[in-house]
Amino acid sequence: MHKHFYDLRNVDDLEDGERATPEPGVTYDLRTIGNQSVDSGTVECVFRDGDVLFARTSGGETYPVTGEGSYVLVPRGL
Repeated sequence: MHKHFYDLRNVDDLEDGERATPEPGVTYDLRTIGNQSVDSGTVECVFRDGDVLFARTSGGETYPVTGEGSYVLVPRGL
C-alpha cells in the first residue's frame, strides 16, 4: 500500500525502510521548531529508520521529523 504524509501519525505507521510521499498536488517545506525555514528544497519523501522518521529533500539532505531536535513538515503556502 502506498502511503502519503496524511497517513502518518506515529513512527510505527511506517515499517522500517518504508516511505511515504506528499499528497498529489501538495508541496512541503521544512521548518525548525523555532519556525525558521530550512533552505534545502522541497520534501520528496518521509522514511522510517529505526525509531525515527526522516524527511528527504530535493536538495538531497535528510532531516529528522520525529524525536528530539526534529523539524516540522509544512505545506507550502502556510
